[in-house]
Amino acid sequence: MRELLLPKFNNNDEDCVLVDWTVDDGAEVFADEVVAEVETAKALEELVADTDGLLHQLVEAGARCEFGRPVGLLFDSHQERDDYLASPAAAAVTTAPEGEGEAGDHDGGPDPVLSDAARTLAQDHGIRPEQLRALGKRVVKASDVQRLIDQGSAEQGAAGASAEAAVVSLSRRQRAVAAVVSEAHRTIPAAFAAIAVDLTAFRATRGGAPYGLVELLVKAIAARHADFPLFFATPGADHTLVLASAANVGVTVDVGTGLFIPVLKDAAHRPIGDLTDDLMDFRVSALRQNFREDEFADEAITLSLHNDPDVILAAPIVHPGRTCVVTLCAERSEVALTEDGVPFTRPVTTVAVTYDHRYLNGRDAVRFLTAVKQDLESADAIARLAG
Repeated sequence: MRELLLPKFNNNDEDCVLVDWTVDDGAEVFADEVVAEVETAKALEELVADTDGLLHQLVEAGARCEFGRPVGLLFDSHQERDDYLASPAAAAVTTAPEGEGEAGDHDGGPDPVLSDAARTLAQDHGIRPEQLRALGKRVVKASDVQRLIDQGSAEQGAAGASAEAAVVSLSRRQRAVAAVVSEAHRTIPAAFAAIAVDLTAFRATRGGAPYGLVELLVKAIAARHADFPLFFATPGADHTLVLASAANVGVTVDVGTGLFIPVLKDAAHRPIGDLTDDLMDFRVSALRQNFREDEFADEAITLSLHNDPDVILAAPIVHPGRTCVVTLCAERSEVALTEDGVPFTRPVTTVAVTYDHRYLNGRDAVRFLTAVKQDLESADAIARLAG
């Protein structure tokens, strides 16, 4: 008999939710086979068996489990499992989902188990218990609730909701964001610089190219890795910085299901089309909340997108472990004058950088922004970055 241990998927959480078992209790499993899905504050992860065996589940779907603890057992034979089940050791209480047994059965069937993200979405959008039971699922994920919202179920739920004030609990993901923001404001002396970028050359050279300004800015940032290594560094001990070996650019993604910062690996050397595909995949993963933990790993610099219409300036926090964060704001029209004094309009945007003043100075920030600006405003540089 061997224990099926829950690995520590990230260093920010102490536990996670076992959302669902993908293999039946007592079924045969093989080494490296996915046996369960677990939800951390950042992502939906897969739990795999490290060896062959017959699975015995120690916890139920929906249970909160500590990292490093066993969630199942793997037996070599049916006889070994039967012997275990007949022993006093098997009388230990199976971990049940939080709150299970309180709701009980209803005319519409038993209440399903909700992951933390699903519960928060349901509360925020007024999804009623009977709507969740109507899904016919034992375990409801955030993506299931999102489909109800997309179908207009949120309006129906809100119509029948009480007029009394409601108290909404923050999701585990938002609590994790809150902790990072608090730590950043407490420990990082941030400074800020912004620069206007003329998008005329970008508009003229892009044509029907299958990439946008976000992807081009990622390439422009990554292209400056060698010239501005401290912008891609990680603060170390005793006033030191650990330089990044590659320009891995984290990009903020928020489609209404929480803030995520997946990472575009080695962005300087990858085709811009690959980055476009990755960003689209990231948005889909954010909607479905099924990121892999490795998609957040090895970030060297952050690009924070504030490019919704009418956003002309934004100064996000510098995340602990980073020296800066670059910001892209919305595109807008600006009136300018030719050399002869004739007015004309041109497309512009604002690119900014918030930086840790312990490691970077204002002159450094302006030089970095100016270099990125030159790449975005030059037709030859755009062709090189997009080529």
